[in-house]
Formats: sequence, structure tokens, C-alpha cells
Amino acid sequence: MTIKEFAVKFKQIKKMGFTPTKRNGPTGVGYTLETLLGITENNIVHPDIEGAELKTHRSKVNGLITLFTFNNKAWRMPPLEAVKKTW
Repeated sequence: MTIKEFAVKFKQIKKMGFTPTKRNGPTGVGYTLETLLGITENNIVHPDIEGAELKTHRSKVNGLITLFTFNNKAWRMPPLEAVKKTW
């Protein structure tokens, strides 16, 4: 999926308003978003959307979100370089 395709689908999903999760537990929000986007659930380390990985979380939850993986096979550049890069 390209970023442009994602943007179109995301706007459609946003118009739907509140959507109950399709799975209980901590993975429910991400699974629901991926399902609505038409992304098949997988456990591979590579991103699904043009080099980017989706991150979701429930509102009003204080849990931490992992933004970076230390799996070297997933990186196209050194992690520190990615953090310092401005777009």
C-alpha cells in the first residue's frame, strides 16, 4: 500500500466515527485498523505501508508504545540516523 492509498482509506475510516474493535485485548485496536485498511495480519518485521509501520493505541491509556525495533533486518538505515533525519 502506498502512502497516498493509505491517506484515502484512512479518511474513509475516520468518517465512520467510533468503530468497536474486532478483537479484545491489547492488539485489538491495531488489528481493527489493519482490517479496515485491508491489510492482512502478519508477523513479519517489515512495514506494510511504503516503508512505514502503523502504530495504534487506545486513548486514555498510559502504556508505552514501541516506536523502534532493534531487529537489524527491518532497518534500511542505522536507527540513530533515522531518528536524526528531518523530512
